[in-house]
Amino acid sequence: MPSSTHDLNLASVSASLTQAVLHAAVRLGLQRAQLLTACGLSNASLDNPDARVPLLNQQALWAAIQRQLDGVEAGLLIGQALAPGQFSVLGYLLQSSPTLAAALQAVQRYQRLAGEGGEVSLQLDGERLWLVYQALHPEQPATRARVLALMAFWQSLMAPLLADFHLLGARFMHPQPADLQAYQEVFACPLQFAASDYALALPSALLEAPLAQANLPLQNLLREHAEALLARLPSESLSARVVALLSAQLSQGEPDRSKLAQALQLSERTLQRRLAEEGSSYQQLLNDSRRQLAEGYLRDSQLPAAEIALLLGYSEPSVFFRAFRQWSGLTPGEYRSRHHPQR
Repeated sequence: MPSSTHDLNLASVSASLTQAVLHAAVRLGLQRAQLLTACGLSNASLDNPDARVPLLNQQALWAAIQRQLDGVEAGLLIGQALAPGQFSVLGYLLQSSPTLAAALQAVQRYQRLAGEGGEVSLQLDGERLWLVYQALHPEQPATRARVLALMAFWQSLMAPLLADFHLLGARFMHPQPADLQAYQEVFACPLQFAASDYALALPSALLEAPLAQANLPLQNLLREHAEALLARLPSESLSARVVALLSAQLSQGEPDRSKLAQALQLSERTLQRRLAEEGSSYQQLLNDSRRQLAEGYLRDSQLPAAEIALLLGYSEPSVFFRAFRQWSGLTPGEYRSRHHPQR
């Protein structure tokens, strides 16, 4: 069961993505007004790309699409028509990542921005890396189309970004359909049905492969926006919301605790008290955020350590070097060498 939320009634999804599904359905010949009526949404509820809509309403949209496209695998058709920007800021974050490993790290961190209908995890199986999607309430009839669209989107997004991208396998929870042509055309790999989850297998050797549209400065800006959006999602704990805001502020210099508390509409004293109730503290979260970001930069980029220090809000690289040695027992250079001895 996904950990992001256990209650289908509370889960939400991106309005931008829901709008994109609706547009794709209209291009397939369906009537927009009828679909909106069937799912209980309005044009106004989808206008703001950063807004959220209930997952139940999007599930109703998928169910209506399935009914009207009877006999057609609607999820595969619509998934191939989706564009990165329609997955909120997450899609552009994936495209601008330096490597596939960094892109997958972004997926795990920011997946809730696209929706809370399930949870992505990674499973390493020898030379195969499985990208697993555990759907929230997979027994819901519309889940099949929704998840197939996600899987088809992943295929169409990653193929042009990697020189040797190909799938080694695909798993689906639903029974094998009579006609496999659409599946074979989209995934071009061995298919398994009636599985315990939905998953795509990639060659694990691709993890360190560079992406064609890597753009680290753009990614830093996108991460700031993504962290701010993540902090607004109501089901996050206060600690998670603080971490999100810290990650967004670090590249601007040393974070200001008073401004952070103000952004959360709390006094500094209340912030400290509520973090203590969650078994945490502002300083601990700041240190943990810096350490996780530092390790990610050192693993997934070739940025000089001095630039990483600036991205983490340190005024002097020497302060970052001392902090990193306290965290890991290694210098930044030694840590990078252990993870990438060839560099």
